[in-house]
Amino acid sequence: MIRKYRAEDIDKVLDIWLRASVQSHSFVKEEYWQKMVPVIKKYYLPNTDSFVFEDRHKIKAFMSIIDDKHIGALFVDPHFQNQKIGTKLVNYAKKIYPELTLKVYIKNAEATRFYQRNGFKIIAEQTDDDTQEQELLMSWSLECKSCHTKKHPGDS
Repeated sequence: MIRKYRAEDIDKVLDIWLRASVQSHSFVKEEYWQKMVPVIKKYYLPNTDSFVFEDRHKIKAFMSIIDDKHIGALFVDPHFQNQKIGTKLVNYAKKIYPELTLKVYIKNAEATRFYQRNGFKIIAEQTDDDTQEQELLMSWSLECKSCHTKKHPGDS
């Protein structure tokens, strides 16, 4: 089930964030992610609209939305990846927010493909100020018909 994040979820959410960040961003030094934990805890999570995916009283993933449109975080516990949990969270957000944006590192090709499969389009390429890694700015909109039309093999 997907529900609103609660303050008592903090330790589990931070654990998922750190383990998934290190795993999916191996091109960034682990020390960077470790250094960010207090920032995420003190400033980031309290100022976002966050949701958790909980199954059998276990939090398996979370998503945070900034300013009613930007997916600032979508992380699935590495033990539960490839079970459509991320897709469920994205679809949940699409029901609430008519427009969504996000940033994803170019080197995180798996995440880029995930977002493209879920209707997000690349709208810009830029450099992340903190890591100096190249990232893509992606967008999805309820108004963009091509953003949520399923493509079939052979379609152009």
